[in-house]
Amino acid sequence: MLLNTQMTSVSDRERLLDAVSRALSSWATYAPYLNFFRERLRRSRAVPTEDVPGDVITMNSRFALRDEKTGDTISYTLVYPEEEAPHEGKLSVLSPMGMVLYGAKVGEEVCWVSASGPQVATVKKLLYQPESAGHRHR
Repeated sequence: MLLNTQMTSVSDRERLLDAVSRALSSWATYAPYLNFFRERLRRSRAVPTEDVPGDVITMNSRFALRDEKTGDTISYTLVYPEEEAPHEGKLSVLSPMGMVLYGAKVGEEVCWVSASGPQVATVKKLLYQPESAGHRHR
């Protein structure tokens, strides 16, 4: 994934770059992750909403993820930081897990470091993607 140019919608890219800038001023702990994510966004190919592939996790996408250690499958919705609600399965895109999931494709294995150490999961299914459903992001 690091060698490929990621595709993102124009609206997502602009809003995410702004969110990263705001977060960098207050989240010193995540600064290395945020800098990497910002560079990934800047290198991404911004396309109109209707051109985003239907198998990619985008903002407000709901997806099923399988934990490779336990075999458990859980569903999440990828949201902007201000909409985060872990008890409702709403995962912030600026969390270490969220940053690796943004742009991931169905079938892709993703890795991140959590408070309990390295984690590995596989994107099993995209349950809802706003672009495929014909919705624009707000």
